[in-house]
Amino acid sequence: MAEDVFEIIAKDGAGRLGKLKTAHGTIKTPTLVPVINPHLPVVSTHDLKKIGYEIFITNSYLIYKDERLREYVLEKGIHYAYSWDKAIMTDSGAFQLMVYGDVEVSNLEIVDFQARIGVDIGVILDIPIYRGSKEYRMKFISETVRRAKEAADAGYVSPESKTIWVGPIHGVPYAELLEYSVEHMTKYPFGMYAVGSIVPLMESYQLQQLVKSAVIVKSKLPSRYPVHLFGAGHPSAFALFVLLGFDTFDSAAYALYAKDGRYLSPHGTFNLRDLEYFPCECPICSKYTPKELLDMDPMERQHYLAMHNLYVSMAEIRRIRQAILEGTLWKLVAERASSHSEIARAYKWLLKSKNKNIYKFFEEFEPRFKRRGLMLTRPEEFHLPIIRRYKDIILERSYIWSDKAIITTPEGSNNLQRYLGAQVFILSPVFGIIPREIRGIYPLFQHLTFDNKLRKNTLDFAKKFINRLKENGVKEIYIYDPDDSYAKKIGSYLGINELYSGQDLGVITRDEFELIIAKSFLKYQYGPGSEKLLNRVEIEYSQATGRLRKIYAKDITKEEIEKVIIPELNYHMNKKKKLGLQVPDDPLETLFYSKGEKWLFAAVAPNYFKLVPHPLMGYRFWKKFSSSDLRYIVILSNEAEEFVRKKKSIFAKFVIDADNSIRANDEIFILNEEKELIALARAQMGAREMIEFRRGVAAENRYGFEKQS
Repeated sequence: MAEDVFEIIAKDGAGRLGKLKTAHGTIKTPTLVPVINPHLPVVSTHDLKKIGYEIFITNSYLIYKDERLREYVLEKGIHYAYSWDKAIMTDSGAFQLMVYGDVEVSNLEIVDFQARIGVDIGVILDIPIYRGSKEYRMKFISETVRRAKEAADAGYVSPESKTIWVGPIHGVPYAELLEYSVEHMTKYPFGMYAVGSIVPLMESYQLQQLVKSAVIVKSKLPSRYPVHLFGAGHPSAFALFVLLGFDTFDSAAYALYAKDGRYLSPHGTFNLRDLEYFPCECPICSKYTPKELLDMDPMERQHYLAMHNLYVSMAEIRRIRQAILEGTLWKLVAERASSHSEIARAYKWLLKSKNKNIYKFFEEFEPRFKRRGLMLTRPEEFHLPIIRRYKDIILERSYIWSDKAIITTPEGSNNLQRYLGAQVFILSPVFGIIPREIRGIYPLFQHLTFDNKLRKNTLDFAKKFINRLKENGVKEIYIYDPDDSYAKKIGSYLGINELYSGQDLGVITRDEFELIIAKSFLKYQYGPGSEKLLNRVEIEYSQATGRLRKIYAKDITKEEIEKVIIPELNYHMNKKKKLGLQVPDDPLETLFYSKGEKWLFAAVAPNYFKLVPHPLMGYRFWKKFSSSDLRYIVILSNEAEEFVRKKKSIFAKFVIDADNSIRANDEIFILNEEKELIALARAQMGAREMIEFRRGVAAENRYGFEKQS
């Protein structure tokens, strides 16, 4: 159990909405783990439960050193002692080791103590290091690794352990030390890992160093492990930590700040004496005024202020979870960047860093499609991973169908006729250039920006794209904007001398136009070659919005009738019969031949505006790509085949292989070990996670193919 305790529900950036399974219940992540001092608790465990916390952390060393408390906890168990039926995490005394230079307990003694009192998540006695040369730090990192081996050899850190043991990672901020720590700590069966030695960085708000270190650790660490951050501190930075991929983080800030009369908010810290009104609606702020708290006994005031700090921290956690579901975590971090200059600096560095490994890290974990559109409020956000990814792939995935092209400004695109024989490309302040056929695909249409100017880097990318058009046989290129002088200015920079002013460039038919739309969607979403899956189509549009909703194929073969359409009809007719609904006497005649011999190929998801394959598309895709590469394909163990064909979820533990380009929310194709098509699905995680995880759902099953006799 202790090695496979985590599963992913949703993703954004490198952040995960997940479930952490412990011996005392499943914890929703990301989450804050409040620190409870065993001798001076400012709040009770009842208070924590009332606010919504599912776990807290306390110090096993302090309990161990208190003889009466130690004996009581050994006799009753830590959960009884704290009147708590949920998960408990304990630290090992490493903080005291850092402060005092020594502790009166050995690694195995404190590990054994944690195991005996029944903690859910425990930590070996690591050695935090904050100063000194690399050589000096390496000595203590190596000692932590030795202690990890010691705990594993003694049978504590093992896959059979009921306690989830945490492997501390040290070396911040040095890349080679962090990589060494990850490489050697992962040799042992920890169920969870944690980044430590960050207290000085947090106290001085050197978040950029922490960000750099987090990317290194998360890049090297197998993605299936939950990752903890020791000493996280202020709620204004929680969203940034989650964006980097931390699943849990502990903090005593709620109590320490309360002791000093400081009031936490996601937007910064306030001194209670400076507040006339509370900018919060938690139960504490709704009941008392700042003056009433100031007039209280100091211990009572500390309690209520700590309660507020916990309420506001939990509210931020819930806000972060919702942002992950919506795909707006980057936006939330941008909002929090306004609360502190160091958060702003770290956020800016993440996006503008010339270190390609930063982009590579986020691109690997970043979903391709999200529920909500982009909202750009800061200059560095023009470098968001989802924007950089578009620029990386559009050069290869743009479907070029004419030897004539019009490059137009956004203002000009609305004036250009729909069925022009020239292909229209729209200059975009955010994405550089967008083929008009795919402008509705996420996130091209679904974005707002504070700056609509066509800047140099935008136009430079457009020049690169125009050169690609020429390489693909485009011979005539025009520039267009309603303002001819502006068009000439843009054209001069792009090297286009010919203005479009209504010249006869030919027209295409509606059928040709709809086929171009379908092919453009296919090539953009699934890469070169996928546009060849269709030769004749009919498109259905939404009556409410006029936007594309369904694509029907009109080039059906006899083989597809037998192997796809008839089985699909049988599936739907049987479903109707079970519901007591009437079915046609001859479904094939009624629903296929009499409808013009067309069949649903793919739908377009209204939230994401992406293609959602139906069985016919899945069949054609499988025939074209299954023997050549793993194009958006996942290979599943035959052990799971029977269940997946029945539309059961696709679990990560059965994934044998997956196309490296798969990202969360992609529409994918599931094959068995013999490379037979068994299902269509929506990816819930990216390819790396599908392969590395041993627990949880890798993909949501949309359609299971019955086994052909």
